[in-house]
Amino acid sequence: MLDLFGPRWHIGCSPTGLALVQRDRFGHHVGVAIERDWPAGADPAAMLRSQLHIALDQAGCAGARATLVLSDDWCRIGIVRSAAQMAGSCGTAAGTGGWIWQASAGQPCLAVAIPAVLQAMLLDTVARYRLRGVVPVPHCLVAWKRWQGELKRGDWFGIVHDSRILLVSRTSGKMQGVMQQLLHQDDMKNPDWLAARACIESARLGVPAPSRIALCGEVPEPWTRALPGQLACIALREKKLPAGSLAVALAQAGIPA
Repeated sequence: MLDLFGPRWHIGCSPTGLALVQRDRFGHHVGVAIERDWPAGADPAAMLRSQLHIALDQAGCAGARATLVLSDDWCRIGIVRSAAQMAGSCGTAAGTGGWIWQASAGQPCLAVAIPAVLQAMLLDTVARYRLRGVVPVPHCLVAWKRWQGELKRGDWFGIVHDSRILLVSRTSGKMQGVMQQLLHQDDMKNPDWLAARACIESARLGVPAPSRIALCGEVPEPWTRALPGQLACIALREKKLPAGSLAVALAQAGIPA
């Protein structure tokens, strides 16, 4: 008989670390059970496999319900108007078998490609530990599903984590493009950086600039200090969840709102 009321585990995986976060049978956040990281120069897939096995053994969560969220730097991401455009949009060849596709609901949609080798390794681990209900999901899809109801019609949406930004441009509630960029410390300290980047993106896509950008994750505080008449940036933050590393943030992203 399945244990419907046992603890739930939430796993976050980046190329440089992982974290396991636990909730109890009542859905209360218990805390970060395990957090591991490794050097950036190491083979990320090999390190993830070995460290994930060690972490799952240590946590003793075999047979439990779980979620698994991947950082977006594992993936290729694009906006597509139809399923037929999916492969070309994200820069991969259709039919190669090298990538596994996932997409958000609606048209246009956010399309994400996960390396098939990584997907197979994770599913093998899921099967080995009998984790229930687990499908590896990219962070951007989880974040979009979580926050789209908070967006106004003309808002752009973004994620900031680990000195990276992913920005989804929108017009009249429809997704138009996606931009990913590394952030320098000066960028995050500059209150005008986000507005300048949005102007560049709107000109590149030929769409109106937003009046507001809604960001989740590690939102730089200077970006939220908009003066009247300037681009407004709002920070979308979960309540009652402690801050942590990228891997912890990914794990917590799997916790239902």
